[in-house]
Amino acid sequence: MCPHTPRCPDPSGPDREAARTVVSHPEQGWSLLCNGIVIFEDTGELLPGGAAIAPHRPTDLTAFATTAHVPTDIPPAQSRSSAA
Repeated sequence: MCPHTPRCPDPSGPDREAARTVVSHPEQGWSLLCNGIVIFEDTGELLPGGAAIAPHRPTDLTAFATTAHVPTDIPPAQSRSSAA
């Protein structure tokens, strides 16, 4: 099915998202990969058999920043002009 060399990963493999894009619709937020997976900009996926994979990467940086530990006891870096 895949004409690429090396062949694109199988849709059931852990590296399935590494398949080449054959159709891209960024204005609609989705792309079709060579292995039959429809991947969405929010990182959700539809597999060839119809199974859905929920979004699985942080895409909202503000939500990520509120949950990340930001150290407050580190002094600010000196600028190059004041370090000389």
